[in-house]
Amino acid sequence: MDQKLYELADLTIWKRGDRYFVRYDAGAHQVTMREDELSEAEVALAIQGKEATNQMLLALEKRLIKAGIDPHVANLD
Repeated sequence: MDQKLYELADLTIWKRGDRYFVRYDAGAHQVTMREDELSEAEVALAIQGKEATNQMLLALEKRLIKAGIDPHVANLD
């Protein structure tokens, strides 16, 4: 069962079992919805407020790029 932990505008952080996920709009000029897994530390950072959420998103983007994933491509249907 999903448990909503945090919501800010078009970003929502969920807990599913013992895993954490963020669903957000990664687009610049159009809506590009993504859902990516977060670590517990990333969740703890994000829920501190808007500026901390932005820091978490930048770190997530860098992590995805390093893994060879385009962070600006939708991964939700």
